[in-house]
Amino acid sequence: MSSLSKTKSIEKSRQIEQQFSVLRTALAILFSLIIAFILIATVSDNPVRDFVTLLIGPLKNTSRLTTIVSKCIPLLFTGTAICLVNAAGQVNIAAEGAFFGGAVAATMVAIVPGIPLGVHIPLCILAGAAAGAIVMGLPGILHVRYNVVTIVAALMINYVALYLGLYIILNPLRDPGAGFEASFLFAETTRLPVLFGNERIHIGLVLGVLAVVAGDFLLYRTGFGLTARTVGNNKKCAVYSGMPVGKTIIGISLFAGCLAGIGGTVETLGNYQRFVYGGFTNHGWDGVMLAVLCHNKPQYMPVAALFLAYIRTSADALNFSSSIPPEIISVIQAVIILLIAAERFLAGWEHKVIVRNSRKELEVQGGVK
Repeated sequence: MSSLSKTKSIEKSRQIEQQFSVLRTALAILFSLIIAFILIATVSDNPVRDFVTLLIGPLKNTSRLTTIVSKCIPLLFTGTAICLVNAAGQVNIAAEGAFFGGAVAATMVAIVPGIPLGVHIPLCILAGAAAGAIVMGLPGILHVRYNVVTIVAALMINYVALYLGLYIILNPLRDPGAGFEASFLFAETTRLPVLFGNERIHIGLVLGVLAVVAGDFLLYRTGFGLTARTVGNNKKCAVYSGMPVGKTIIGISLFAGCLAGIGGTVETLGNYQRFVYGGFTNHGWDGVMLAVLCHNKPQYMPVAALFLAYIRTSADALNFSSSIPPEIISVIQAVIILLIAAERFLAGWEHKVIVRNSRKELEVQGGVK
């Protein structure tokens, strides 16, 4: 079999794998909707109406469509951040702490008066990126220098970021005149520009898309990304090849933290007049789920983020128009993630198709009669 034929066979196998990935996702969604209908039918007086609301409820008015886009913005940052560290083989779930820490750091800059318009927002973004890089970079550094299990370090760092951030907000930055536990008001110069004349859709959407593009470019268009993916696929091979494994893990952790921190910054500045979070926002945990949906490929992140935002907006619409508990949406999400994450789901069929295709290639080349 010639080298060209081998290349074509490998490319065809990759296409088959991609097709089955799409089919696996579609079937996961279909099965989850079937389960959703069964659950709705058990608790609803009008299951057909409520199921239709679940499917197309967010499309019925502009406000809900705006909600979908608004919910999607922070997910682009945290989802891409998790894709990056996962691609490098690191179970670094500190995106939650990086998101929260980025919001706190941005608040520390945003409440400072007198900074010129056009300079204040970039400074807030830089502060958020730096805080996120520290929070998400520390587990990577601890893993490389002291062989600490990344997921354990990330869990601990999350809580350090949470309680340190809350101390800062509720003590030196607390506004006693607010009437509740919150920071001082942000300066007017930190208000993010809105898009399409809608106050809920801001420039953070553009920054989120750029974050996805940057993450995809880094992973698949640079030597650093190739090294990171090699480390993720086979760390021993990367070591024996002389690749800078430690620097790569630390570098991609820092970059991912920057993205998550910027996500916290734009979400806070774009939707609030002061810091009001009393705990984790769960955007980082959502990023873990989205990375699974995308198979750690940032290029699919916009679709995955829109899907998650859509079904959550559906949950809100269903909760508003019926007595169905929103936990049903959590069940639907869990089923989708479990089926997509199950690598053996449809694996037998996929293997048979690849083998059949390979035999056809050999027959064409005269290798098999």
